[in-house]
Amino acid sequence: MDATVDKDTLKKALTMQPPKVECVCERGLAKAELLGNGICRYYQKGTFIRAFYSEGKTADGQVIRTKDASLEGYSCEEGTDKLGAYHRMTARYCHGALRLHQMVTAYDGGELTVQVKLHDTRGKTATRFLAPVVTPYPTWDERTLFLSLDQKMLVVPYDNDMWSRYESAVPACGRESYDVTALYDERTQEGFVLGALDFSVWKNAIRWLHNDARSIQAYCGAAGTGTHDVCPHGLVCGEWVESSRFVMFWCDSIRDGMEHYGDLYAALVPPRPWRKGSVPFGWNSYSAVGQGLQLSHWEQAGEFIRTALPNFCGEPGETFINLDGALGLDEQKIRQIIEELHKKGQKAGWYAIPCNWFAALGDFPARGTNVKMKDLFLRDDTGALLPAIDGSQPLDVTHPEWEKMARATIRHLIDLGVDYIKIDFLSHGSVEGAHYSPEFTGRMALNYAYSVLSEEIDRAGREIFVSLSIAPLFPTFLGHSRRCCCDAFGHNEDVRYVLNALNFAWWTNHRLYTFNDPDHVSLCHSVVDGRGVTTENEARARYYSAAISGTVMMLSDNYGPVGDDAIIRQARSRAEKIANCAAINEVAQLGQAFRPVYLCDGTTPFYTLCHEGRRYAAVFNFENATKTLSFAAADGGLPEHGIARNLETGAEMTYSEQVCVELAPWDAVILEILEEKI
Repeated sequence: MDATVDKDTLKKALTMQPPKVECVCERGLAKAELLGNGICRYYQKGTFIRAFYSEGKTADGQVIRTKDASLEGYSCEEGTDKLGAYHRMTARYCHGALRLHQMVTAYDGGELTVQVKLHDTRGKTATRFLAPVVTPYPTWDERTLFLSLDQKMLVVPYDNDMWSRYESAVPACGRESYDVTALYDERTQEGFVLGALDFSVWKNAIRWLHNDARSIQAYCGAAGTGTHDVCPHGLVCGEWVESSRFVMFWCDSIRDGMEHYGDLYAALVPPRPWRKGSVPFGWNSYSAVGQGLQLSHWEQAGEFIRTALPNFCGEPGETFINLDGALGLDEQKIRQIIEELHKKGQKAGWYAIPCNWFAALGDFPARGTNVKMKDLFLRDDTGALLPAIDGSQPLDVTHPEWEKMARATIRHLIDLGVDYIKIDFLSHGSVEGAHYSPEFTGRMALNYAYSVLSEEIDRAGREIFVSLSIAPLFPTFLGHSRRCCCDAFGHNEDVRYVLNALNFAWWTNHRLYTFNDPDHVSLCHSVVDGRGVTTENEARARYYSAAISGTVMMLSDNYGPVGDDAIIRQARSRAEKIANCAAINEVAQLGQAFRPVYLCDGTTPFYTLCHEGRRYAAVFNFENATKTLSFAAADGGLPEHGIARNLETGAEMTYSEQVCVELAPWDAVILEILEEKI
């Protein structure tokens, strides 16, 4: 076969003219050019950032990509929505029987949102996959970050179950972040934020393409091990099927960028309002006594915290004393204890698991119904039970009997007089399967469950704090707080684990949720984790990791009267020494998450907060050896010269350019940064 190419053909191929600009969408600092080849070029402040195209696929495998389809036409409009004034360009594509509309919207601040909708002319449109943003291989005239082998991807887990973590990861084919990500340079901290804005229908993800780790795909229809799914994403059907909106923008500081993403989301869905405003302080039974809980533990914890820890509170004298995972207790006695707590100015909390149940207890009656719990287990298309997730079965939250059960459960807790409800294992409600309402995807089902629960809680006629425990990051409207991590106890590795979430998700505080919950704080001994008594330094670091998380402050040790007397005495002594420090608790009472000084591999030991004219720094020693740790004050947004005062001891030191501390093994310090005395 003759593989030669004549010179004219080769010259034509090498000198091909760039595609024609068909339409320009521009507003403020953002601009998008629609090219004749189906590619869009995104500019911010006049600088070319990234090229992208869109695609969709029907349930029977028919695919349409803007870069391969025929452009039928386009239109532009101006308007205003919750994100601000915009200029929107809608490009209309066809390919065979499929139609794809690509809506590109530019905003004043330089942000660009992209959404697509798919139509199948053969009949009802049915799809499990829409990708509003797919980037081709980066070119030399785009931001050089996208060609770098050292660029990092912020990997956001779908939820916080089974000790999932945030990661700063290098490009790898197929690597995936759920709902939002950032691509950034660790050295300069500049980068590109790309994230979904809608969470009512689709599970969203951003991934490096399986055949090219320099191209990314932001898509709707994620379902796999990361979302605890064994079934494919539920079908979304209609005459036209819309994707979620994805927003993209470039930022000089990725920390500013993630906060800006959170602000954009909050403009659409504000955090559930906590009108009381104060940070919840209190006690949680789980780590302290686990399934060995007796109601006397609950009473004693309330009395100890009220009398021995006067500085440990959100509002003067107010603490929440909470039962967790407690089954089979005397409810008449519980009602009496709640009344006694209220008389003493304290609050009471309990626990609910409305979206999961245990296979071994399937014959239990579902509260408020005539069915058993096993009748609500979610199944696949063959009728088989779905695999257990973290030891329990997902429930079909679209079943009408589930709604009766969920409403009855919340009404029962409200009737008992609780002021705080911890709702656990909510991710089970988002699992894909053969729902009673077949039109529901997993995320639609979870939104429905949240709506039912929220409606019942709102009917209480009084403010009840709603704490989401194991739950996806999105949706957010049910909870005042969400656990930023899975179960955390009191050892050094727990400190690092909690700080992993602060390091990479501090920006959710007051944007997605009013408070980030760093889980209960064991200062002495957990009966659950099986790792023995913590050191005092570990306990201090664990308390500080909670205080700077922006935050829910729940102690969880056994203060008696039943248990190992030596551990009870030590737990009380530890709490009095660490949890009663007024200066540290004042930081926690701010409810403000500290910012990581650096975003990089692993977890940084350095965090700062600048709030209402006051400045703080927190430093952690993750090593079992005395260490000197330092960071550039300017990197943490602090004055280059000043005084650092240890909030626990009151000791002061001056610093110049570098904030430097020496810490004992596994210890930590919180400093207030003051102006240098002249």
